[in-house]
Amino acid sequence: MVGTRTYPARRRGTTTVELAMVAPLLIFLLFGIIEFGVVTRDLMHMNSAASQAARLAAVGAGVSELNQAVADNCVGLNTSDLSTTYQYRHFDMVAATWGSWQTLTDGAAESGDQIRIGITYQHELLFGSWIVRDAGTQDEGRVVLPIRTSSTITRE
Repeated sequence: MVGTRTYPARRRGTTTVELAMVAPLLIFLLFGIIEFGVVTRDLMHMNSAASQAARLAAVGAGVSELNQAVADNCVGLNTSDLSTTYQYRHFDMVAATWGSWQTLTDGAAESGDQIRIGITYQHELLFGSWIVRDAGTQDEGRVVLPIRTSSTITRE
């Protein structure tokens, strides 16, 4: 053939070099997708728990019942890494503003008060510092990412 030159000896090994360049990026991307999925799953459990606890608080449930509702709805999460806050505030009709948030105790919130359930979970990263080197915090040798959610409802 006239005008076409092939260099079979020079093309040998290029696929291996290209794979060596691209494989770390693909593996990093795969681990990131898996970690994102697990964090999203945990956040969905936390949102469900906060909503369920807020519904119970709206009808006058006590703090122990709220704690049980959060624990029951946080399926698959380590409950020792969960922290919850239960707060309420009252609307001041004279000033036409909401008051400051106060810690909810049994029987403290009245009808018309807003109740806020907050949940924080210290999510341990599956792949540790492979994925996020500085975003997580060190907690007893674990790389954790704090995930927070809250749900607000009006007391009936």
